[in-house]
Amino acid sequence: MPQPHFESEHYRIPLAYLITFRSYGTWLHGDPRGSVDHFHNVYGKPRLPPIRQRMKYEQSLLVMRPVKLNSRQRTAVEKGIRDTCKIHTW
Repeated sequence: MPQPHFESEHYRIPLAYLITFRSYGTWLHGDPRGSVDHFHNVYGKPRLPPIRQRMKYEQSLLVMRPVKLNSRQRTAVEKGIRDTCKIHTW
């Protein structure tokens, strides 16, 4: 099928980005919120169900305590994201 012709290449610029992350150890496989692992990472497919035994196993693999950002750290992360987005503004 032929590709549509556009007068500008700007149609390739994304309208938005979704930036999301978790800090170390705060959302493990088996968590009640569900999770996605390498074997179930397919768009539109359901998350893994909560499995208490798997969550305990995942916790046993942690080499340090889970990292929870304090207010200052969250502010710094937000600033970094906003600054990065400004750089890439068209």
